[in-house]
Amino acid sequence: MNILRTDSSHKDFQTLVKSLDATLAEHNGENDDFFAQFNTIDTIKNCIVAYIDDIPAACGAFKPFSEDTVEIKRMFTHPDFRKKD
Repeated sequence: MNILRTDSSHKDFQTLVKSLDATLAEHNGENDDFFAQFNTIDTIKNCIVAYIDDIPAACGAFKPFSEDTVEIKRMFTHPDFRKKD
């Protein structure tokens, strides 16, 4: 596994987040519009993309709120890479 530190403009991060958003929309149903407003990625500076055999497999990010507080955001593992040893 290789882990890339990047920001939210990275193409692979954005692709994984689109899959995450589709999954969340399915789970959230008619309430998805309410939750979606909190999940924008346009200004996240601290992101990672995990690669397995050069394939983007997972992502995550954190967004600082203060010097000692962050929010963990956009954590997602592509279904093809879940439940692996």
